[in-house]
Amino acid sequence: EPPIVTPPPVKPPIIGKYDKLITAESDFIMAHQLDDGAITMSSNKGVPGYKIVPYFSNIAARALLANPTAARIAAVKKWMVWYMTHLNADGSVYDYYATNFTGTATLTSTGDFDSVDSYAATFFTLAKTLCDISPTDVDWLKTNYSAQLKKIGAALIMVVQGDGLAIAKPTYAIKYTMDNSEVNEGMKDMVWLSQNVIAGGETSNWQTLLTNNTNGVETFLWNTANSTYFMYAGGPSINWGIFYADATCQLYPIWCGVIAPESARAISLWNTFNINYPEWSTGRIYDAGGFPWAVISYTAAVMNDKGRAESYLKYVQTFTDAGNQPTANWYNLEAGFVILAAKKMN
Repeated sequence: EPPIVTPPPVKPPIIGKYDKLITAESDFIMAHQLDDGAITMSSNKGVPGYKIVPYFSNIAARALLANPTAARIAAVKKWMVWYMTHLNADGSVYDYYATNFTGTATLTSTGDFDSVDSYAATFFTLAKTLCDISPTDVDWLKTNYSAQLKKIGAALIMVVQGDGLAIAKPTYAIKYTMDNSEVNEGMKDMVWLSQNVIAGGETSNWQTLLTNNTNGVETFLWNTANSTYFMYAGGPSINWGIFYADATCQLYPIWCGVIAPESARAISLWNTFNINYPEWSTGRIYDAGGFPWAVISYTAAVMNDKGRAESYLKYVQTFTDAGNQPTANWYNLEAGFVILAAKKMN
């Protein structure tokens, strides 16, 4: 008789205090995905239809991988395929309008995009995040989409200038701190993708691009005299009293990992931001356009400012627990940043 082996006790899954919130916001994002994979912003219809902004969708999809389930991973892969099958000849992706926000819809291209640089960069970060949480998908990407990843890489390289900084798009030659922070994070992830995923990836080229971008941010976007970032290269000193984009752009080098959260610079920028905008964590909206800017809460989480981050997450959860969202204009990017903040706080 073989001995009876007692199976080891099954450890109950560790339930994070914000798992319920992550689920609510993940469900919100997935409720606005079309059958073809496109992730629309929300169920708020503009005159031309429901908008698909690939940059927002990239960050929302990345957030779906915070607490990955089979359904969330499948939704992310569907989105990634949509993105990679809607590339323009130069590797950029246009914004689209859809006739619906869920199910089937007819899509119409806007023929333009907010930027080339941030769209590409956030896609690389999404691809790297997928590989981290779902190693089997390394082969899925390598085998099926190496050429597409290279093409998206070419789009980013197209807008990188001699000083290492990216311009937003060929028709808008401004080198923004916000965009270049996302570009920096995306380039880091593209170094990894080139080494581990892309067949024939050009790792050393991306490492050089990353080094040059990091140096460009420090040389041309950091305002030594004012101890702040310029909103864009060659621009005036920022005014902390202007929320967007003077004050908000100070947060991007922090949450994108261009500077370390424990650095004196990050701490100083974060403290000054909060002196000027002290009530964001209670849900107060400072944006003239009325958008919540949940990215502030993710920056708080990156800074390990538990008090403010948790205050904001609890504020959002009072709405999601009642089956709502904090604002009528809530959309996928806000949901994504709440998820990313909640995951860090879990």
